[in-house]
Amino acid sequence: MRILHTSDWHLNDKLGRISRQGDIVKRLEEIAKYLDEYKVDVMVVAGDLFSQYNRLDELKSAVGDVNKVFKPFLLDGGTIVTISGNHDNEAFFNLMSLALDLADPIDPKKSGSRPTGRLYLAAKPTYLLLEDKAGQKVQFVLTPYPTSSRYLKDEKTNYKSMGEKNISLHTAMLERIDRMKNKYVKPQLPSVLVGHAHIRGSELHNLYRISETEDVVFEAGDIPTNWAYAAYGHIHKPQALAGTTHVRYSGSIERLDYGERDDEKSVVLVEIDARGRTEEPVCLPLNATPIYRIEINNPEEIASLKDKYSELDRALVDYKLTYKPGEHNRDAICRELDKIFPRWWDRKIVPDGISISPKLSTLIADRQDVATTVRTYLQQQLAGHKDKDAVLKLAEQLLADEQFVNNSEVEI
Repeated sequence: MRILHTSDWHLNDKLGRISRQGDIVKRLEEIAKYLDEYKVDVMVVAGDLFSQYNRLDELKSAVGDVNKVFKPFLLDGGTIVTISGNHDNEAFFNLMSLALDLADPIDPKKSGSRPTGRLYLAAKPTYLLLEDKAGQKVQFVLTPYPTSSRYLKDEKTNYKSMGEKNISLHTAMLERIDRMKNKYVKPQLPSVLVGHAHIRGSELHNLYRISETEDVVFEAGDIPTNWAYAAYGHIHKPQALAGTTHVRYSGSIERLDYGERDDEKSVVLVEIDARGRTEEPVCLPLNATPIYRIEINNPEEIASLKDKYSELDRALVDYKLTYKPGEHNRDAICRELDKIFPRWWDRKIVPDGISISPKLSTLIADRQDVATTVRTYLQQQLAGHKDKDAVLKLAEQLLADEQFVNNSEVEI
């Protein structure tokens, strides 16, 4: 069975004033070509299909793009298996999963391999047995991003802090993996773990719109590695883990912010037979969008920009222009830069001799997640206040409530 591992599509994402959907769809089209070229049987998407900031009409459009790109793969008998990540809205993901089961119902009591040629959306921990055209069976243990509704349904859900909640989620996810492995996984068949989680020791430049305080972090030795392959999402930098070649983050399919500017984006191809992996996984490159941060200290430098930076017609650019009032025509310079950087996503235009204040820098920084924004605001506003610690403690209890955070971050 040939499996292509990808993750972190972040459909309908935005960077500053620029919609990233066109870039993301181009990467999906590259992936579709790989599916055909390498005769892939199963594509695994290890979470974060969608950006967390989506309206219902945007979600509808994104699903339409996915349908257009991958429908030929499904019609040819290919199978898509995906799990929900921390940026996927749980209500919408559950709705899609239920709709798929209604349109093409599967008897959960029936044993054996599940049908191919369809999309599987795992909004909760799931065991899935698939069989390729040659009759090779592979087991998939699907573990979505750990949230209370997915892993703590029968336990208390009110916590004093986010740290307390994360400890419970950490334990519950490990117990669920162990339970599925002992109850469902057959030792005589190869198995693949699919997860959306933060494994400590992974190389990362940032956590995409989530802080480590909020995240559920696992040690490298917490989750077993004795799978034929382990397909992870969540960390955007592609890499192998724990000194192995078969436990991997595929990484995001696009450079989604400036922190990812040096990442070489890719997807992972692995082939599995009855004995396990037939050979080491192979990374297949994606033509990710260049991202630049450019300082123009003198308008005379503009003429040489095209020689210094490649692919400016599609590159995403954050630029700072310093000009001299009375000597330079600011508006004319900006019009010229609009032609050179048609996809600038942020810009700072500064008269010579004037610096940007820290407060303004904060305002123009990348949008933060809700929890980080709340913490930062309260820390600043309550500096020196006698009730600071008490208010921050109450805020942590509120932030530990997933319903509050989800309702604050997602528009559907």
